[in-house]
Amino acid sequence: MKVSYEQLKSEFKRVLLSRKVREDLAEDCATLFADTTQAGAYSHGINRFPRFIQQLENGDIVPEAEPTKELSLGAIEQWDAHQSIGNLTAQKMMDRAMEIADQFGIGVVALKNANHWMRGGGYGWQAAEKGYIGICWTNALAVMPPWGAKECRIGTNPLIIAVPSNPITMVDMSCSMYSYGMLEVNRLAGRQTLVDAGFDDEGNLTKDPATVEKNRRLLPMGFWKGSGLSIVLDMIATLLSNGLSTAAVTEDKDDEYCISQVFIAIEVDRLIDGKTKDEKLQRIIDYVKTAERADPNVDVRLPGHEFTTILADNKAHGIPVDDSVWEKLKSL
Repeated sequence: MKVSYEQLKSEFKRVLLSRKVREDLAEDCATLFADTTQAGAYSHGINRFPRFIQQLENGDIVPEAEPTKELSLGAIEQWDAHQSIGNLTAQKMMDRAMEIADQFGIGVVALKNANHWMRGGGYGWQAAEKGYIGICWTNALAVMPPWGAKECRIGTNPLIIAVPSNPITMVDMSCSMYSYGMLEVNRLAGRQTLVDAGFDDEGNLTKDPATVEKNRRLLPMGFWKGSGLSIVLDMIATLLSNGLSTAAVTEDKDDEYCISQVFIAIEVDRLIDGKTKDEKLQRIIDYVKTAERADPNVDVRLPGHEFTTILADNKAHGIPVDDSVWEKLKSL
């Protein structure tokens, strides 16, 4: 089914207000959830919203909490989220990283006691729209086996890198081949994943999303490389924020909260003039796009460029929503 942006935002806000979230916070949070869904990141927009409400009701999310700065060291700052609303806090932290970058050329904000930020790519995009290089990542619950194991001990720990090209070029990637959100999207659509998503109960690679959702044997992105990347991102986020690691969150908490995140903004304009920047980026884009196609009917992929098309289409024709997901939202 298709719904309008206004319908979607109204439903999000209704549910938030019914849970006694302050009106201004409900408005801002509903806007971010609607923006994420309209941009095509359904797995971390409408599909994730019921999980967000569950954590709100459990007290894992403290809606009126405000993040506070704990330490400043030149271009690096440590902040404590105090379990505030994840997407609103992440947006503030990337704004703060850009403010620091205006002074030092680079700004690094490390955040502890954070909640799930929903669509991480939104914060990289936020920086790139304003002309900065945006980099951010988060640790998470242990929901993926490290390479060589079948027991979950590492997080999917998504990493985002956004470049202010035209259109914006952005990698928004889980350290697993598929996030659990994208497994759900594929399962709801009744389809297998494009490439192997994990292992079945016998240890064989599988493209069946339901199997991997159930046994939680996600395949790390790039096999041992994704596993290694997850571990070092967790280590850096833990050290920079002085917060909890994936191990600590998994062993010491009863759900995914009090996680650690990093937001980095790099100011480009004082490093290179605008015309030269645009020319260099366009040459890279053109060089990649003009490579001979493996399939004549499929464009060469540039990361993040599809979101510009998806957003325009969803604005013009409405936002596609799985019927069962819409009914679940309406019932909250």
